[in-house]
Amino acid sequence: MVLILIICISIISVNSVSSLAPVAAIEDIEDIPVGEPVLVEGGLVVTVLKKPTKCIKQATPGDNLKVQYTGRLTDGAGEIFDTSLKEGFPPYAFQLGVGRVIEGYEKGVPGMCKGETRTLLVPASMGYGERGVPGTIPGGATLHFTVELLSIMDGELPPPPREKTCYVRGDAKPCSEIESNKVDL
Repeated sequence: MVLILIICISIISVNSVSSLAPVAAIEDIEDIPVGEPVLVEGGLVVTVLKKPTKCIKQATPGDNLKVQYTGRLTDGAGEIFDTSLKEGFPPYAFQLGVGRVIEGYEKGVPGMCKGETRTLLVPASMGYGERGVPGTIPGGATLHFTVELLSIMDGELPPPPREKTCYVRGDAKPCSEIESNKVDL
């Protein structure tokens, strides 16, 4: 009887994300077991569905990736709002780490291997927020993405944007510093 209770509690705790302590970054976990949800700071839940037999390279910021994905509202059974699996459409390509995709992707894809499939349960704060996407995604919506990584190509993060330089009485200073100090010209 006690053994059955321990097994039941173990199954419940493995399948319950709310009891997990969040990790700062998904790439901090070396080997995510298939089917075990991982809670990432901010409320993102990442679950590996399929792993390749051999992983030669993991996706890192700066890499150029191609993925197939299906986005649903709320959970894995929710209404599909977008997919790259439409006939005649190419896989979705993006550079990781440069802000061209929602934060849920930026934080849920690092560490993936070619051939790996994950689900990303994305809270509104890491998706399209309280505004949503009119006509497609309601405001405050939790999103569920199934993502398969098809390819990883090395890339580099662009340099950080340079701050505009302003000149005051012949001295070069960051414009933000001048604006914040309200320097008289």
